[in-house]
Amino acid sequence: MRASGYERHADDWYVEPAWCVDALIQAERPFIGAVLDPCCGGGNIVSRLRAGGVHAQGADIRDRADGQYPVMGYAQSLFDTHPDSVVSNPPYGLAQDFIDSCLTTTKDRTCVLLRLAFLEGQKRREWLESSPLARVWVCSKRVSMPPGGTDVAAKGGSIAYAWFVFEHAHIGQPALGWLPDVEILP
Repeated sequence: MRASGYERHADDWYVEPAWCVDALIQAERPFIGAVLDPCCGGGNIVSRLRAGGVHAQGADIRDRADGQYPVMGYAQSLFDTHPDSVVSNPPYGLAQDFIDSCLTTTKDRTCVLLRLAFLEGQKRREWLESSPLARVWVCSKRVSMPPGGTDVAAKGGSIAYAWFVFEHAHIGQPALGWLPDVEILP
């Protein structure tokens, strides 16, 4: 059992709530061009981005959405599509490599939903200080992410999460902010 209270999913597939994606859309400047979620799972981020007027597409290592998205690893999907930006909830254990891969293929920014504890660690600090981390949007409301592909209901969140925004043109220290309280977009 993970600290979140859920059994660990073999592929680290956990479903983020719609409000969390909608809050990112409101907090960030508008997305321009093609946006990819290369770890889209069932497509929650893609559908919320589209509802917010963003040109979004997805892919995943497994078919989790009845054939709606191409089945391929994140590196292949990035190489095949060359998106302007990435918005994703990647597997936590692969997050740093995932971000590095996204930064080599995107033109604008990479937004990843990760535990706030991603900021911790001496080696991670060195990497973060050399990266174009522009903003950290903290979820003041706890996020509950049940394992995908199950009928497990969302519990009250026990882990702090944030959107980490890596922006190619950014130089200097990252800004820290809190996601706005939002109503779910239609």
